[in-house]
Amino acid sequence: MGLRFVIGRAGSGKSYTCLEEVREKLRVNQEGRPIILLVPEQATFQYEYLLSTTPGLKGTIRAQVISFRRLALRVFQETGGAARAHVGELGKRMLIRRILEQRRTEFKIFNRAAKQPGFADSLASILSEFKMYQISPDVLSKGQGSIKGEDDKSDLAEKLDDLKLIYNDFEDYLRGRFTDPDDYLNLLAEKLGSCTLVQDSEIYIDGFNGFTPQEFSVIDKLLITARRVTVTLCLDPMLITDGIDQANMFHPTVETYNRLRQIALRQNIKEEPSINLFQSYRFKCPGIAHLEKNFFLHPTETCNTHSGVELAACANRRAEVEAIARKIIGLGRDCGYRWREIIVVSRSLDNYQHLLNTVFQDYGIPFFIDQKRTVLHHPLVELIRAALEVVNQQWTYDPVFRYLKTDLIPVERERLDKLENYVLTYGIRGSRWTDNKDWSYKQSHNLGDQEQGDEKAIVELAEVNATRFMSVEELKKFHTKVGQTANVRELTTALFELLEDLHINKSLEQWAFAAEKDGRLVEAREHLQLWDNIILLLDEIVEILGEENLTLEEYARILDTGLEGLKLGAIPPGLDQVVVGTLERSRNPDVKAALVLGVGDGILPARPVEDGLLSDLEREFLREKGLMVAPGARRRLFDEQYLVYIALTRASELLWISYPLADDEGKALVASNVVSRIKEMLPGLKEELLPVEPVYGQDLEFVAGVDRSLTYLAIMLRELKAGHEIHHLWLDVYNWFVQQPELKERCGAIISGLFHVNQEQSLRKSTGHRLYNTRLKASVSRLEKFSRCPFSHFLSHGLKLKERGQFQLAAPDLGQFFHAALKLFADRTKEQSLDWADINNQQVTALTSEIVEHLVPQLQNEILLSTARYRYLIRKLKKIVERAAQTITLHARRGNFRPVAVELAFGRDEQLPPIQYDLGNGCVMEMTGRIDRIDAACEGGQQYLRVIDYKSGEADLKLVEIIHGLKLQLLTYLDVALRHSEQLINQPALPAGILYFPVKDPLVVSSGPMEPELAAKALLKQLKLRGLLLADPLVVSLMDNQIKGYSEILPVALNKQQEFYNSSVITHEQFTELRKYLVCRLEELGRQIIDGEISISPYKRGKDKACTYCVYKSVCQFDPTLEDNLFRLLFDPDEAALWNMINKYRGGESGE
Repeated sequence: MGLRFVIGRAGSGKSYTCLEEVREKLRVNQEGRPIILLVPEQATFQYEYLLSTTPGLKGTIRAQVISFRRLALRVFQETGGAARAHVGELGKRMLIRRILEQRRTEFKIFNRAAKQPGFADSLASILSEFKMYQISPDVLSKGQGSIKGEDDKSDLAEKLDDLKLIYNDFEDYLRGRFTDPDDYLNLLAEKLGSCTLVQDSEIYIDGFNGFTPQEFSVIDKLLITARRVTVTLCLDPMLITDGIDQANMFHPTVETYNRLRQIALRQNIKEEPSINLFQSYRFKCPGIAHLEKNFFLHPTETCNTHSGVELAACANRRAEVEAIARKIIGLGRDCGYRWREIIVVSRSLDNYQHLLNTVFQDYGIPFFIDQKRTVLHHPLVELIRAALEVVNQQWTYDPVFRYLKTDLIPVERERLDKLENYVLTYGIRGSRWTDNKDWSYKQSHNLGDQEQGDEKAIVELAEVNATRFMSVEELKKFHTKVGQTANVRELTTALFELLEDLHINKSLEQWAFAAEKDGRLVEAREHLQLWDNIILLLDEIVEILGEENLTLEEYARILDTGLEGLKLGAIPPGLDQVVVGTLERSRNPDVKAALVLGVGDGILPARPVEDGLLSDLEREFLREKGLMVAPGARRRLFDEQYLVYIALTRASELLWISYPLADDEGKALVASNVVSRIKEMLPGLKEELLPVEPVYGQDLEFVAGVDRSLTYLAIMLRELKAGHEIHHLWLDVYNWFVQQPELKERCGAIISGLFHVNQEQSLRKSTGHRLYNTRLKASVSRLEKFSRCPFSHFLSHGLKLKERGQFQLAAPDLGQFFHAALKLFADRTKEQSLDWADINNQQVTALTSEIVEHLVPQLQNEILLSTARYRYLIRKLKKIVERAAQTITLHARRGNFRPVAVELAFGRDEQLPPIQYDLGNGCVMEMTGRIDRIDAACEGGQQYLRVIDYKSGEADLKLVEIIHGLKLQLLTYLDVALRHSEQLINQPALPAGILYFPVKDPLVVSSGPMEPELAAKALLKQLKLRGLLLADPLVVSLMDNQIKGYSEILPVALNKQQEFYNSSVITHEQFTELRKYLVCRLEELGRQIIDGEISISPYKRGKDKACTYCVYKSVCQFDPTLEDNLFRLLFDPDEAALWNMINKYRGGESGE
């Protein structure tokens, strides 16, 4: 029995010394006393590899590379202690989640936190810490008792109360049934004395910078049972004899050294002479050797040569990873490095892993990220979580389609997309998924009327129903089963049967095969590993909570805790790869180049963060009271310094240190003090600034890897096209690419992209005629859309692109509702022979309330009854309709105009025929539409007609908007009414006006109380009709017989001489000219459409732009910063100029 130390600084050969001793013993005798190499879990693969690849070594059966936990399992196999089921990390978290559910009301501090995601992880961590530091529930109780009298520590006492409650429940549950892996080392220490595996063995403990109390207990027993225990410590041998300051980075290691010696002394174990290694053999470059020896020494020792050390400041994290990729390519190409001789390390990979994955693949660098990966992103995990949510949330849209879109459902994605569109459009949820009735919802253009659907629509609906039944058949079975279950075992069985019914295992095998075939070996292993891990997780939840009665919501939360903690480790799929890892985890001997990225302020060394359940102050206080919990911030600072030391000493030939100057949002970042310290120690070292894109003079560095070189070539050719000078190297790169047959096409695509113009050529006339037919069926809104932007019209009416339907109340739905309500108001009053002028407000209220109640179920498949929010909206709709009807009756009392038509449709098979316009070349345009209201009044035997259009938003009409073709609807409807006046009122008529009627219930804003009369006038002002009227005081008086100065209901004002001022009026002759202009304008727009005009030409008029509410922005990609993308500017000339434009236009000249 003996204890021996191998002591030396980084690179001095500690591991090499141990391995050489082991190799020599194996060469001498393959069957001697057991040799055990005890190393950290993550280092076992490297040590096994180093042993097995030793030249001339015939076998390694005598030697075992093993971790503490694996040693425990080996000992239990021999001595017993593994008879009970072992609860894994996921099982522990699920058990803790169950305890939290049960005890939530009893907690003093944790009652709120108990509901939070991740809280079970925090509790699992602190329970593991308690066991690691040999704190039992009884010890914790004593520690809590020692602070009971401390008034300022009442919160800590209550926190310990909660922890003790959870800890006791946890241990009580496990006792006699399960073994906690966190107890393995305690059990191991008990069993070692009776184990032949370690009796008289040679044990080498390597790769640790410290030990936990549990590990010290195991070493204590190993010293008694083993022939000799050799421990390596990363420590300057001089510090043992000369003494060490507490601030020294190696101080924790010296404490470990002293504690091991005390254990040996207590056990009367002989301490053999240490092997002290004073020379560093690893470092081939003086710069790295100087940093290793002097980085933590003060005053600063400088070195004139910085050979082997490089510093890089990068524009951002992507630029940093790109630079590292280019450096790796260069090391392999120019220096002959193997991939495995290069490592990339960081303090944390959180901000870099996605970039490393993408960039290294782009550069063709084989790499392995040495980090356990969470599986929450995996489709199988998403399917399990979504299936449970579907039942818990009563088949709402989100979980149903998360389940369906995992690609684990045997239905084609295109069919699922069609199903999703249908479900979104009609707001399908709940029992409508689970009953066996076919869906038959259809769109409606008018409230209460559903389309019957053509043959194509019937076929599509049949396909939707078939897809629905096919895609959720297994999920419906699962829903039925969980509704009949009583405990966790039955719930888990139902879930397992769902996975079996879907043949998940077979799907994952197919995915793994495809990934392996494509060279994505890590992904392939992930698919195969995950199925086994999910089954183990389900086994664990049954093993632990099998007979517990839980609601499905409780079960889902507990299972979710397990899924969140599920992580997959991976073995490198190849031997020659760049290993990427964190400084804490990675163990990489014999590397030539270490590239350390992300060396920013607060990152390396990391800024201490209190992320546990006990704060640093609480930890220090408890340690003072004798409860030896894990140390706090002070120890973490030492650990961070040690990680800096690890970062500086991994490589033998090249140390690259880099950091980003900005984060992903462009916010400035600062370099770590590690960088400034390196600059101070190596004054000749110049920091290199690395940009995102090539800069003149650094071009050669950016030619690394086919894919990325192509990307940079495109950037440089763009610069050349813009007239900027580029390095001739890029022309050589271009010539090389076009000479490679497999790359010529990709290079051609880059060139075509450089000369791409974001503009569309007009369609050939023949194409336009085939697309729209020579008999063009148009509406005014369609022609207005074309006027705003021809390309937008082409997408909506030519290609018939439309937004995905949504089951929500949008502005068009409200407009449809108000139109239907006001039509019913007109119909009901007509049926009762009521003149609008004779209806009082009480009658209006009663009638409109009844109308709204009648219409509510008819709007978009009862959307107004679907949620509490929408049901509340019904009250608002009643007020708006009531206000509109009251305004209508007020207008009737003030004037002589009465409705002669409401919701009057013109078109084929409608009340009025379509208006036809000759477009020439055998083409005709048929105009169809629906007029909200036509009013008529008679004076002196002359009939007058006005057109009213209901608008729920803000609306006004300016003459210039008609001229530009932006608002043609009212004028067109007036033209239709006048053309068919004899059919409407049995005689010709003159135009009286075109007006927008605001349908709203506005608020009257006032700085103080208002008289009711003033409030009523202010309200009328906001409800004033807007548009153009005939400039005839007599006609105006037929609309407002109380006008004095400004009208309260019309956009006009009359002085005492009956002259108009500040009024929206035009003469009868001007109305006539405007109607003639309209015909010419409509014909021209029709011709442009049918002739194939589809240019990307949105208008801009002041602040108003066609693109503001356009739904096709992602299609047209209009960008006003591009020279070929310009707005079509529209100006507002004065009134005289406008009429001049109208006259010129009718003469054949365009006024735009």
